[in-house]
Amino acid sequence: MNLFHVADRIEAVMKSEKNMFSNLDWYSAVSYHMMGVPTPMFTPIFVIARTTGWGSHVIEQRLDNKIIRPSANYIGMEDRRYTSIEERS
Repeated sequence: MNLFHVADRIEAVMKSEKNMFSNLDWYSAVSYHMMGVPTPMFTPIFVIARTTGWGSHVIEQRLDNKIIRPSANYIGMEDRRYTSIEERS
């Protein structure tokens, strides 16, 4: 519980000093530590989880036709022939 209280205090300070809203991020390190995850892996695990979440949100928004952010659809040339590196000049 000590690490939980540290994370809780960090959350309170960040809200009062930086006006950052509470987020699961403050507690992730506590969970990782309790599961025995090596500290150098905290950031990669966080990034993988976030990337997966963001991708899921985009898919969900597209399926529901409720895009929250502007869509970034490719509008460039289509059906271009791939040229291998050996063939390029």
